[in-house]
Amino acid sequence: MNRRYLTAVTPLPDHVLQIDFVSGSRLLLDMKPYLDKIRFRPLADARVWNSAVTNGIFVRFGDVELSHDEILSMAEQEHRDTTY
Repeated sequence: MNRRYLTAVTPLPDHVLQIDFVSGSRLLLDMKPYLDKIRFRPLADARVWNSAVTNGIFVRFGDVELSHDEILSMAEQEHRDTTY
């Protein structure tokens, strides 16, 4: 089975990642809070940040990879942190 969840990713200024889903939804994910984590430090480099691509399931920035499940989890955490 060849499932696809993501249709496109666009690295925006200020480390915001635009993610388009097959459902037609669009997510703007602020990646700045993650840049101090060892795993995501390479994203601070503009060349790495701007290299974002997707195969429909994962987003890859060079050696850094995020699954669509992880992206949704990060978005939910971001929402919880900003909801009062």
